[in-house]
Parts: sequence; structure tokens; C-alpha cells
Amino acid sequence: MDMKSENLFLAIETATRQFGVAAFNGNEVLSSVELLANYPHAAELPGAVERVLKETKTELKDLKAVIVDIGPGSFTGLRIGLAFAKALVFPHKLPLIGISSLDVLAAGLPARGDFVCPLLDAKQKNIYGACYKIEEGKPVRQGDYFLGKIEEFLSGLKQDAIFLGDGSQLYREQILSVFPKARWALPEFFYPRSATLARLGVERFHSGQRDDPATLVPLYLYPLDCSIRGPDRPTAVLKPT
Repeated sequence: MDMKSENLFLAIETATRQFGVAAFNGNEVLSSVELLANYPHAAELPGAVERVLKETKTELKDLKAVIVDIGPGSFTGLRIGLAFAKALVFPHKLPLIGISSLDVLAAGLPARGDFVCPLLDAKQKNIYGACYKIEEGKPVRQGDYFLGKIEEFLSGLKQDAIFLGDGSQLYREQILSVFPKARWALPEFFYPRSATLARLGVERFHSGQRDDPATLVPLYLYPLDCSIRGPDRPTAVLKPT
């Protein structure tokens, strides 16, 4: 069956160990590749993109947009994913849309009326985190994205929440010491998924939002020199929309 769509979006997820590529027509995922791996995603990314385009009988020039996870997350993974996405969009002047990994995590959890906190391991005993209130089935971020110690994050949290992400599992005991009634999502929701990334990117696309491929950079949260020296230096932090 010819699955080619004139309304096809390509999503690239490389922010964490959960690598993924998905072809999305705005309503459903037509083809996808998901892989949990510890080695650099550069080894799998070109082949995964070629596979989903071949399975949907789509050429790059026919894509509506390319959607990419900009982090926070793995420095290497983010650079690989964003550089590859830019290499795809520039020749055909395709729109590029960046989405935060924490937004993807929050949106991937089937929660209703809950308070959700995705946490990712940021190394050096730090976490990346954010909190979201689920309103009408959609996560609305409460405050800025966070980089720092788990104790500092928890001190700013005023209520019980559902936790998810590899950082939440890493600091489970500390979380429970402060919030004994805290809940955890199932392990399958601990990493961003390319299908959720695609859905969020399409929502941005249809609302008229685009990112400039020449200036879009990974959301590291760490210092702009990309070295891990702690969260006490100035960084660019996205404000809630």
C-alpha cells in the first residue's frame, strides 16, 4: 500500500538513550524506528531516516517540516540530532521545529488533572527538570526549565506529583523523603518518544511557529561553552509560554 502523504512530518529524537525517528501525517505515525542504546546515535540516524522515508514512499523535498528534540539531554546526542536535521532542511528549504525533551516527556504521559515532573539525569549529580500541570489533557509548564541538584528542585515543589524520566528513578529515595505520596510513571514513559515529539511539533507548525535553522541551538542549560562545570554559571533558559 502506498502510504505517501502530502502532509508528512519527520521527527528526530536523539536527546537521551531513547533514539527515535518517526514519519507522522498529523493524525498517526506511519513509520517509526525506536532504539534504546548507549552508543552514539550517529551510527543509526541516517539509516533510520532513510527507512521511514522509504516505507512511506516520501522524498525529503515533499516533507512539510522536520521536527527535532533540542534538549536538554545528552550533549553528543543533541548535537548529532540537530546537525542532521539542519542538513535535511537546508537543501530543500524545509521548515524546522525544535521541541524540548522535557515537554515531550510530559506530553507523552497519559495523565488527567495531575501535576507531572519529568526529570532527566544531567550528570555531575545534577538533574534537568520541569513541572507541568495537566489542563484539559495537555501539560502546561509551571516555571522555567531547571538544572541543578535534586534537593533544590524539590524545595521549589509545593505538592505531590507524578515523576518520570531516568533522573526520577536515580533520585527516588530523595524524592520520597520529601514527598512520601509521590507517584511514578511506568518505565516505558521514562524517555522521550519520537511519536510524541512529532505530535508536539505538528501543533507548533499549525499554529504558525517555525525555528530558524541558522540560529536554532540545543537547549543545554549548562554553560554555553558546553563543558560540565556546574549549574551556577549564567545560561539561556526558555521561559514558559
